[in-house]
Amino acid sequence: MNDPYVSMEIFNMGIGMEQPSCETPAALTKEKTVELVKASNDFAFDKFKADYIGEMAKDPMIAPVLISSIAHDWVFINHGFSEEDFKAALFAHKIYEDPDVSQHMQQKQMELMMIAAQQNPMMM
Repeated sequence: MNDPYVSMEIFNMGIGMEQPSCETPAALTKEKTVELVKASNDFAFDKFKADYIGEMAKDPMIAPVLISSIAHDWVFINHGFSEEDFKAALFAHKIYEDPDVSQHMQQKQMELMMIAAQQNPMMM
């Protein structure tokens, strides 16, 4: 499977199926969680583009894993929420079903696909 769009969609579905075992922290309201998802993914996509884009040619499946890891690290470092707590909020608030978040993520995925196509036209 060399299509990064499909890879990202499969990864996002996987996130939706992983029900965390902890309670959602009260500070992670839906609005705060949406804000953190967008900001952390902006940071993660920029970091990926700057430091890891060449890895996509070797292994297209690495993109969603790296981006998610970078985003979760950013949330922890900058806001103190563990990955488990953040995932609990993502799940509880059904963040990936939010139209604003979906649009934001689709924009980032399209940007990543464009860069991937420039790096390796055969990938598309």
